Amino acid sequence: MRRFKFRLETVLGWRRLHLELEETKLQRLFEELRQVDLAEDRLDAEKADADRAVLYSASVEAQDLAALDRHRLHVARVKERLRKERADCRRRITAQQRQVVEAERDVRLLEKLRERRLAEWQTAADHEQETLASELFLAGWHRE
Repeated sequence: MRRFKFRLETVLGWRRLHLELEETKLQRLFEELRQVDLAEDRLDAEKADADRAVLYSASVEAQDLAALDRHRLHVARVKERLRKERADCRRRITAQQRQVVEAERDVRLLEKLRERRLAEWQTAADHEQETLASELFLAGWHRE
């Protein structure tokens, strides 16, 4: 009996590679989201430091308050930009998760087909072995 060969093995390999690429894209998006979160955390810490510097200062001049106000406006603009980036990143993550699920489904489909073909091949191989054993037994019995 010839050995088992799945004709779509190359396609299965390509689909597995495609799945890995989609998962890598998803990981990059999660890293991008993490970077946005870190940027916001740094911005919050910077704002808190500026507030504390003015609050605990021995004397506060008008220019210090004006600078603090400009800094707060800058922080608010940057936070709004980060909020938009976060929303966009989450939208892209959701879309990429759908791509990963689709790629996983494609791989599972071919893997199940491969398993089914292997089971069919194994059944045929077992049947062929039984037939050969029966023929050998009958040939030996017939000689006697």
